[in-house]
Amino acid sequence: MGKAKTASKNNPLGREKAKSFTYNGKAIKPVRYISLERNFIAAQYDDGELALDAQKNPVPWSKIRN
Repeated sequence: MGKAKTASKNNPLGREKAKSFTYNGKAIKPVRYISLERNFIAAQYDDGELALDAQKNPVPWSKIRN
C-alpha cells in the first residue's frame, strides 16, 4: 500500500501575506550591508537610502524587527 497524499507544502492558499516594516515612519526592506570592518543585514528605505541611526551608522535589521 502507498502512503496517503498530504497537502502540498507549496499551496499558495496556505501562505501568509508578507509583513511590512517601518522605520521613522517610512517603509523599509532588508538589504546586505558590506564594509571593510563588518557585514550584516541592514534596513533600506524604498527610495534606496540606507536607514541611519543618530551616529550616521546603518541600522541593523535585527534592531528593527525585535
